[in-house]
Amino acid sequence: MAMDISTAGLDDFLAAHASLLARLHAESGAARWDVSREEFAQALYRSASRRFAGPPPRSDAVGEYLGALHLPDLALACALRQGSAPAWEEFVASYRPVLYSAARAVVGSAGEARARELADSLYAELYGLDRSGGERRRPLLDYFHGRSKLATWLRAVLAQRHVDSLRAAQHTESLDQPLAPLRPAASAATVDPDRARLLPRLRQAVSTALAAVPPADRLLLSFYYLQEMTLAQIARLQGVHEATISRQLDRIRRELRQTVEQALAAGSAAENGRAAQPGLSPAEVDLCFAYALEDWAFDLGTALSSGAPTGREEL
Repeated sequence: MAMDISTAGLDDFLAAHASLLARLHAESGAARWDVSREEFAQALYRSASRRFAGPPPRSDAVGEYLGALHLPDLALACALRQGSAPAWEEFVASYRPVLYSAARAVVGSAGEARARELADSLYAELYGLDRSGGERRRPLLDYFHGRSKLATWLRAVLAQRHVDSLRAAQHTESLDQPLAPLRPAASAATVDPDRARLLPRLRQAVSTALAAVPPADRLLLSFYYLQEMTLAQIARLQGVHEATISRQLDRIRRELRQTVEQALAAGSAAENGRAAQPGLSPAEVDLCFAYALEDWAFDLGTALSSGAPTGREEL
């Protein structure tokens, strides 16, 4: 029977998924930061609790979800929360350039000094301190659950902090002066221009790939993802062994991923009034899938039933 993660305790979670948690701990490299198996399992538990807040998931859904997380990034976040000096040194070396680059894109014409100020202000908040060193209610690192890359999550937090500062500045302006509207740079599409640029490309690639999937495979995807049938239910319906359905789903997902990656990397020629699109770099392709792990509203039902582009992704 599926465990209700929203109400089950940590001990129940550890007992139910002991072998899986041990494997994920090893794959994450958490031991490099002296993050124990139990400490990493707690982070996985928090992530799963947030993901499955509703009805109990299918018995295999928890494993699929945890296995798809960005495990090394989650391990680094765990080490940072524990105050690991080596983890902090690696974080600064790897992510300070990312933060500075993102801050430049966010602040635009405000200049390099403002960009660095915005990026540097985030460090204390990661540990639960405000800019003056006072205590916050909760460290920002507690909100990272590994669903997206750490770099993607940091960019989103940075953009939100910029929007917050603009709103705060408006509230403190003199009432004798008309309030200026928020600058266009604060819009969701502009604070993260990569998201606005890449998600339509991903939507088109996924829709095209699904349209080319054989009808039998599309029906299997519909049974599993839309009707939420279990592997056993599908197997009984089709008169095959449960393991056969599992292998078929693995093959379909693998082929879809490969097709989408190839389409994104290849780009497309001009067609039907649509401009040609250059191929994406490997890093941009990875970023596409990182965004997809966030709150991307892709209409799978429409794509499976018609194969036509849905145009319903949320930027």
